[in-house]
Amino acid sequence: MKNLIYGITMLALFSSCKKEVEKVIQENKKSEVINSISVPNSFIGKHKTRAMVLGVFHFHNPGLDSYKEKFAFNILEEKRQKELDILLDKIAKYKPTKILIEWPRIKMDSITNVQYQNYLNGSFKLDDKKNEIYQIGFKLAKKLGHNKIYCSDASADWFGAELDWDNYDRNAYLKAKGQYEKSKRYDYDSFYELSDSLKSVQTLTEHLALDNKLENRLKDHQAYLTEVVLEGAGDTYIGSDAVARWYRRNLRIFANAYDFTNFDKEERLLLIYGSGHVWQLRQLFTDSPDFDYVEANDYLKE
Repeated sequence: MKNLIYGITMLALFSSCKKEVEKVIQENKKSEVINSISVPNSFIGKHKTRAMVLGVFHFHNPGLDSYKEKFAFNILEEKRQKELDILLDKIAKYKPTKILIEWPRIKMDSITNVQYQNYLNGSFKLDDKKNEIYQIGFKLAKKLGHNKIYCSDASADWFGAELDWDNYDRNAYLKAKGQYEKSKRYDYDSFYELSDSLKSVQTLTEHLALDNKLENRLKDHQAYLTEVVLEGAGDTYIGSDAVARWYRRNLRIFANAYDFTNFDKEERLLLIYGSGHVWQLRQLFTDSPDFDYVEANDYLKE
C-alpha cells in the first residue's frame, strides 16, 4: 500500500515537473520568436539629413497675422543691406545643400525657379524686392552656387464650422460662451509688439537671434494652446479646428521637406519661414528618425 501511495505521489510530482518544463520551453520559444522579429532601425538609409529652420519676421509684411506690425523696417536701406550680408555669411557656414522657402509648392515652384534663373543671369533684379524670400533665399542660394530653390509651403483649407465670418464678433462670442476671461489671461499682443519694436533698433542678426530663441518660440506656440484653442469649446470648436489647421499646414511643409530629401546623399536643408513655424517644424524634424535638427542660433552668434 505504501508503495502504491509513493508511486502515485511520484507520478504527480513528475507530471507537475513535466508541465513546468513544458511551460519553460514554451516561454523560451516565445522569447525566440519575439527576438527574431525585425525591429525597424532608428534610421534606414545611407545618410541622415540635417535640417535647420531659420525663423524670420516678414520683411514685406502682408498683414495676414492677427498682430499687425507697427514699427517700420526697410531691408533695402544701405545699412540693412550691409547687415544682410553679415547674416548671409553666417548662415552660409551651415552649408545648406537645399534652400526651402515659404511659398506654395504647387502654385509657385516653377514660377519661382524661372525668377531665380533670371536672377542668376542678371535679368531679374532684387533692388526693389523687400520679401525675405528674395533677400535671404535668393541671395543665399546664389552665394552658395545653387541652381534651384524649393517652394515648400502648402495651404490647409478650413474644415471646421461654417459661420457668417463677415459679421462674426470673436470677443462677443467668447463672452457669450463664458470663455473670454480665460482666453485673455495671457497678454500675447504685448509680446508681439515688443518683438516688433526691437526689429527697428537691433541689427538684423541680433533680431533674428531673438526670433529664434527657443523660449520665445515656445511662447508663440503656447498662444495656440491657450487663447486660440479655447474658442467655441463645447459648441463650434472653431478654436481647436483652427489649431488643427495650423498643425496640418506645418505637417504638409514637413512632408514637402521629406519629399525633397535624398537620403543617399549628405544633405543639409535650410527652411526660411516665419518664426511662428519654428516650434512645430523643429519638433517634427527632431522626432523624425531621418533628420538631425540644427539650431539656427548656433550660426547666428555674434
